[in-house]
Amino acid sequence: MLKARKKIILISLTIIVSVVAVTISLIFLFRYIPINTRELGQINTGGQAIDVDIEGEIAYVVDMMDYNPGGLVFINVSDPYHPNQLGSFYDGGVLRAVDVAGTIGFLANQINGLEVVNVSNPLFPIKLDSYAGSVFDVQVKGELAYLADWNNGLIILNVSNPSDLTFISQFPISGACIHVDIYEDIACISDHYGDYTAIRLINVSDPLNPFQIGSYAPNGVDFWNPIIEGDYVYVGNHAIDGGGLHIIDISNPSNIHQVGLYHGGGSIFAACIHDTKIFCANYEMGLEVLDMVNPVNLQKIGQYFDGGHAHDVAVVNNRAYVADHNDGLEIVEILN
Repeated sequence: MLKARKKIILISLTIIVSVVAVTISLIFLFRYIPINTRELGQINTGGQAIDVDIEGEIAYVVDMMDYNPGGLVFINVSDPYHPNQLGSFYDGGVLRAVDVAGTIGFLANQINGLEVVNVSNPLFPIKLDSYAGSVFDVQVKGELAYLADWNNGLIILNVSNPSDLTFISQFPISGACIHVDIYEDIACISDHYGDYTAIRLINVSDPLNPFQIGSYAPNGVDFWNPIIEGDYVYVGNHAIDGGGLHIIDISNPSNIHQVGLYHGGGSIFAACIHDTKIFCANYEMGLEVLDMVNPVNLQKIGQYFDGGHAHDVAVVNNRAYVADHNDGLEIVEILN
């Protein structure tokens, strides 16, 4: 009788363990099932794709370390099912970001500063000029380039003549400047210093005289790639334990404060806004699509995951171009 009872208990425990294991597996599986997305094409760029920009039918992908092809890789995406490499550019250093304006590519290089390249012929890119520094990010608006220089803060250059860059001004910071986003007359930079990270709002209406109008530096976050939309800054948390996408109210620069948080797991490295959606490059979760109908209460309406490692995303029409650290460039169609 005792043996029979032990046998029943053993069988029951085995069934319970099996059910729990299957349930956990299903939860894990369903977590990564595509939602309102499907992959169209993918191409490897060498090893560590971290940034992407789209101009016309060409994707410009920064592959940071492995230069085979690596560097700045030019990819024809006119046929999204069969993207193909056209050429590449690498002239030393460590590339971090790219912003392409027409036929001119502006490369943020951690070692070599800003590099300006004529990309009108992707088979034969030509370097036009450079500006010394430790540049981690760049954004070009009209005739001005805004640089996030690790050591020197925000740098503003006149790039109307790409072959002859002209220094305009600098807004120095005490920490390390790694990202910049421009919205109208405001530059939003992320500032790393010791054990804190701040976002700083810089008025650049007069490029000769940039000045700070507000800052926000809460404890325990590592702000990464801020983007401004109206009265809000959307910025990822690059801390070790992640932290989602923070929504910061900047309508009153003297009272900047957090008003929302989207946290579906993982670390959001970058995001971009297209129409009424935010597209997030989540290192652990892949591509996430969030609805901005309520800008302070973002709702997840789409995702694409094939292993993670998303670093950056650019969106054109209904296609998201994801710079995947391991897999290169992924082209994902946004359904519905």
